[in-house]
Amino acid sequence: MRCPLKISNRGTFFSILCLLFFIFSYQVADAQESLLAAEETLPDSAIVFDLIESIKFADGTQVKSIAKSEIDGLRDLPISFGENVGIESVRLMKKKGDAIEVRTCREYDAGLKSGYSPANNMERKLASFFKYPCALLNALEIASVAEESFITDVGVVNVELLPFSLFPHIGEYKSRQEFAIDLQTTYQQKIETGELVVRERTEHVLEIEDTGVVQSLREIVRADFNNDGIEDVLVDEGNWVTQGTYSSYGIIVLTRKSLHGKFEVARPLDPRQSPYFFDSTFE
Repeated sequence: MRCPLKISNRGTFFSILCLLFFIFSYQVADAQESLLAAEETLPDSAIVFDLIESIKFADGTQVKSIAKSEIDGLRDLPISFGENVGIESVRLMKKKGDAIEVRTCREYDAGLKSGYSPANNMERKLASFFKYPCALLNALEIASVAEESFITDVGVVNVELLPFSLFPHIGEYKSRQEFAIDLQTTYQQKIETGELVVRERTEHVLEIEDTGVVQSLREIVRADFNNDGIEDVLVDEGNWVTQGTYSSYGIIVLTRKSLHGKFEVARPLDPRQSPYFFDSTFE
């Protein structure tokens, strides 16, 4: 609406309406700016992320939602090693022989950053128990509340939105690698041709197989992880072969940038994250 610069008796009523309109518009814009400023200055205790699946620690602590103010304390809780009874820690070593025992995310992060790694294959498998809870805490530390979302009603189980480039190609199991660069080909299309087989599909979990390679995608939490204002989903990814011992586990962040778009890996993420957060599954 545009106000005339010259006010006449005949136009007084419309000029008053115009003035009121500008006052109202200014107040709305000012209120919106104040709301955004308030969100940006929220204390960490007021920013809470609800997990799709809770984290269980070895001391019995079970966490379903995490406030930013709680993240640092959770780093000192002992990691649970599932059904591996009697296991309380993982042994990490350096090439020159130095070794340390780690049982919390803080200890594990510090060990990796100092050049330590699992001592052997057994320790490597046990170390995989750190990847989910520790990478989650690191991711939530840089996360924020999203301003908009294109994944409100969809998730990793929507195979029509997953580009086949997300599927792993491991060692000798590379018969489909030519499709990795084809962002238009989806999991759904590969399912229809019989090249992908769904092994499990629940509300937040997809497990799918292609010629001896299995991929598991499990949603963990939704937030904005790369500061672009768009909601992303943090996914626990596992890959393994049905004939062999190879397996890998890591965290990926998927996003969707429009209502008509497909899922894609969210980039860039904060480079200050621990090494295992940027797992090989990101590439």
